[in-house]
Amino acid sequence: MAKVRDHYFDNARFFLIVLVVFGHLLRSFVSENHFLQALYMFIYSFHMPAFVLISGYFAKGINKPGYLLKLIKKLLIPYLIFQTFYACYYYFIDDVKTIDLNPFDPQWAMWFLLSLFSWHVMLYLVKDYQMSVVITGSFLTGILVGYFDFINNTLSLSRTFVFFPLFLLGYSATAENFNYIKNKKYLPLSIFSLVLIFNFYMLTNFNFEWLFGSKPYSSLENVDLYSGVKRGLIYIIIVLSTFSFLNIVPKRKLPLTYIGSRTMFIYLLHGLFIGLFRSNGWDKAFEGNMIYIMTGLLIMSALLVYIFSHNMTKKVTTPIVEVKNPLN
Repeated sequence: MAKVRDHYFDNARFFLIVLVVFGHLLRSFVSENHFLQALYMFIYSFHMPAFVLISGYFAKGINKPGYLLKLIKKLLIPYLIFQTFYACYYYFIDDVKTIDLNPFDPQWAMWFLLSLFSWHVMLYLVKDYQMSVVITGSFLTGILVGYFDFINNTLSLSRTFVFFPLFLLGYSATAENFNYIKNKKYLPLSIFSLVLIFNFYMLTNFNFEWLFGSKPYSSLENVDLYSGVKRGLIYIIIVLSTFSFLNIVPKRKLPLTYIGSRTMFIYLLHGLFIGLFRSNGWDKAFEGNMIYIMTGLLIMSALLVYIFSHNMTKKVTTPIVEVKNPLN
């Protein structure tokens, strides 16, 4: 019997992958004006953290026999395939002199596959301890690692430690917990929280790379005691915005809910267009007019999500995205 999918989580994944694509397109325009920068930071406050949390929620089968071997096939093999592919792809479309085939330095968005595998391994090591203590320790670790320069983008170590608390929150959440998260009586509070966070970004001006979690503090500012405090504040924003977003996600089946089951295809493949968009200067066509920028990027995001989630795309790319026979 085919497994019945949860419309709520597929809806969440659908909206999140649209924001991922939109955010990657928007990156070229963050210097245009402060509104676009605030919007970019707002999206990055929750789109990947929510993906991480949902991934943790569905990691409850970790005790099943062969689970880690299955993850190697599901995550590490596609990582090596697309890491190699994008290294070659960027060599041909960008002005770079060598092909960077270093598997320890994730190309662009490939960090998520590597970190996702690492989170499962780390979870396997800590799952039998008291989860409240482990989660607290993971937040403290995420703050402390910023002080060590060697914990950076190599092997996606920094992001792995920084976002591990979100993965643990998802893993420890029960169906009953998510019933509270889904409860629409909290909708006004969630909308208010998201508006408040966006306005915070509008009223402040700091390095948006704080939200990436990919760099040590020394790459973001002159390091001091307050650097860790700042990451702690970022954590508060991330958790609040992530749960607020998850509260506003509809529970019923929507016409595009099915796309939520195909997010890995979109995530791995949309870089084909993003690379061309940036390297060929196509973003210059929108410069100077915020209405054109917003309209153009929304249309492009919708088209990319549709194309890379299409049945034909899925059929052709399944052997490398899911490492299996598409006819199975």
